[in-house]
Amino acid sequence: MGFTSELETSLKAIQNFMQTPAHEQSEDSEAQHQASVAAREDLPEAIGFIRSSTAKMDGLINAILKLSREGRRVLRPETVNLESLIGTATESVQHQVADAGGSIEIQANARPVVSDRLALEQIVGNLLDNAVKYRFPGRPLKVNIQVREVQPRRVVIEVQDNGRGIAPQDHERVFDLFRRSGAQDQPGEGIGLAHVRTMIRNLGGYITLNSAPEQGTTFTINLPRDLDAVIAAQKGAA
Repeated sequence: MGFTSELETSLKAIQNFMQTPAHEQSEDSEAQHQASVAAREDLPEAIGFIRSSTAKMDGLINAILKLSREGRRVLRPETVNLESLIGTATESVQHQVADAGGSIEIQANARPVVSDRLALEQIVGNLLDNAVKYRFPGRPLKVNIQVREVQPRRVVIEVQDNGRGIAPQDHERVFDLFRRSGAQDQPGEGIGLAHVRTMIRNLGGYITLNSAPEQGTTFTINLPRDLDAVIAAQKGAA
């Protein structure tokens, strides 16, 4: 379901439950009384639906604002040690991985890069959160992160998990805004991977995935080693 459809659904729910029999006219006073009693009895349920619908709308609107703010943020290139950055990111999910009887392995064979630290932290953090969120039930979670130089001026970060996996028809769809794949049994608005792809593109890179249902997923991020050079090239082309 897309963003417009979700908002329309939430608004329709509110409109339906805001309508009451109070405006309806009837000559039968007993019928009016019964309708009034029924309306009062249904009121708690109606309020519950209204609250859940408005909460969902609020989440979607906040998601849009978050993406908008990120799109306007000025990139700040600095020297970043990827092994250290990834190590710090894994610490935030380590207890969840341990609770699932799993482990995270990091293999970093690359020199420091010049990039935007905050964007890289959010990218890696989001992919790790997804690995934890969509782990395969009953299977110890395994996450392997590899960093390597593929060209003199490019570096690759691979985040591999043994989770639920993604069906082939959804490999591109999961990067669309407000789109999700598989069973919708986890909280979220469907902005995570769209946000990740936007940030990676801002850094001059791209992301791909390789996945199959119940076989896990590998996200491959290809980035320039020097963001300053990318920014200079963009300014020169402007």
